[in-house]
Amino acid sequence: MPTPRPESAAPPALERHQRRREQGIPTLTVLAGPPGAALALWRRWLDARGQALCVCTSTTPEGLLREWMEALGQARPPTTDAAEHLGAAAGLHPGELASRLKGKTEHERGVLLQALLPSLAPGDVSAACRALLQLPQVVPNSTGPLDAVLAACEGDAMRALGAVHALVPGGAAPAILVSDPGTVAGWLEQAARVCARACESVPSLVVALQTERSGLEAYLRGPESHTRALVREGRVELAVPSAEELVRRMEALGVHKARALEAPLRQLAADGIPDEVLTRYGEAARKLEVADRESEAADGARSEAERFLYGVLDSLPATRGLFELNAKAEFRLRGRAVEVDFLSRRLRLAVEVDGYHHFRDPERYRRDRRKDLALQRHGYWVLRFLADDVVARFEEIRDTLLEVISIRRQGLGGPPPRGEDGDAGL
Repeated sequence: MPTPRPESAAPPALERHQRRREQGIPTLTVLAGPPGAALALWRRWLDARGQALCVCTSTTPEGLLREWMEALGQARPPTTDAAEHLGAAAGLHPGELASRLKGKTEHERGVLLQALLPSLAPGDVSAACRALLQLPQVVPNSTGPLDAVLAACEGDAMRALGAVHALVPGGAAPAILVSDPGTVAGWLEQAARVCARACESVPSLVVALQTERSGLEAYLRGPESHTRALVREGRVELAVPSAEELVRRMEALGVHKARALEAPLRQLAADGIPDEVLTRYGEAARKLEVADRESEAADGARSEAERFLYGVLDSLPATRGLFELNAKAEFRLRGRAVEVDFLSRRLRLAVEVDGYHHFRDPERYRRDRRKDLALQRHGYWVLRFLADDVVARFEEIRDTLLEVISIRRQGLGGPPPRGEDGDAGL
């Protein structure tokens, strides 16, 4: 196995890959190493380019298209790009058609579009443009842009991806990171195949695949193929510190019992957690040591553990963007807002971090039980962790969260959220 290059050497490789994309050469970036290190590097490079990121969990063409279009919709309305495309074909000034469509009734909009649509040339891009601007007419039972563009491209997800990507101005389309969940047999084979198809279908699409080195080595020993060649050519090694290096870093941060934290530090190293989050871990560990001696420091220690855990969740592809920190639920309890340490509305999951001294106050304990019941009645699963365990038993907390997130992702067809003005009635 080649010696891993330092992470600072990776950006030139990313720039080289990008030049190939701009030349129309299908190029897949393969980030070989831990998920946290891969996400940190990919985000840093995209931030420098001003490009949005789509972290994909799916390994099917339809799933990849769905997640990419969701990310695109958050960054910019695809209908605006469709209006620009049609306006340019009809000889209008930039922004003119979008301005003329604004405030129109459905009938007025239809009349205007019917007059301009013949300007479009045949092909998938024009079909996607027409579908996005005429959603109700093109697909009467459509649930949104995804159904519309799929129908316009005869159900071919890769054709639809290429068509919508062509509507978006250069550099404005979200880049993709497909990340290894580490728990699915045969995942890399499927992920490499769908990433290769995306790169072949849309050579200018920015795509990265993250996988652990051991799995990548095993995959590359398989029968030679075009996909394996693409993966091999795009490989970028990620260097990460060892658990022993992290122990020394904790000691430098003033953590006296750093040796007792070898198990969680080993997990943090394996995940490739970024430096700034490791610093938060050290701060949390140090403040918890102080809280063991001085009870008045307990709240500060709990807050530091909370900040660290949020940093971890934001730095792993599997959990990035799932949780809001100190967010208010969409219902009230006895007329008061319900605030949760980590709230995922999408997965209906609430996570609370409690200090040890928190449970010595009977009224706090009762209030928390009422809040837990209210959250459960509104379809949330509630997880509570001790702040001490977030540091000392981080690997257990991490595994529990990933397991529950996986279960909730599989059960997204559950009850919808209730209205903002609802009351738990407890």
